[in-house]
Amino acid sequence: MQFTSVLAAIAIAAISTVSAQSGAYTKFTDCAAGKPSDLAISSLSLSPSPMCVGQDYCLTATGALSAPITKGAKLGVWGKYLNRIVYRDSVDLCDVLAANGQECPIPETTTELKICLKLKPDFWEGVTTQFDFIATNANDDTIFCQRALDRGLQGATC
Repeated sequence: MQFTSVLAAIAIAAISTVSAQSGAYTKFTDCAAGKPSDLAISSLSLSPSPMCVGQDYCLTATGALSAPITKGAKLGVWGKYLNRIVYRDSVDLCDVLAANGQECPIPETTTELKICLKLKPDFWEGVTTQFDFIATNANDDTIFCQRALDRGLQGATC
């Protein structure tokens, strides 16, 4: 009986390892702290997950815009480990969206925003990191604020 239990535990651990390496890492939460956001998000994904240093990653947000995204919009990406900022990136959101074929202004409508960036090399891999993705419009209104927990490589490779 104990031998069967041990075999079952080994099988579950092996399945968990394969599942973890396939990319089911990211859980999102709203970090707008009660402020209204211009994008009511219906779906959100991060790919690849985990993100890999020096490689592109894409945040894809689908939802309804209550205000257009205008020239001068910004995206900030902050990574925290043990509540300490360990990664920062700031980009012109319209430039990033234009690289994927979406020109600003983006009108009030149901839309999909595909935001692809390169994870800068001044970040280490393999640790659980909290990432905040904060998009603001040119008038400083929040477009969205989403927090992602990325568990790092945990044995996977990029």
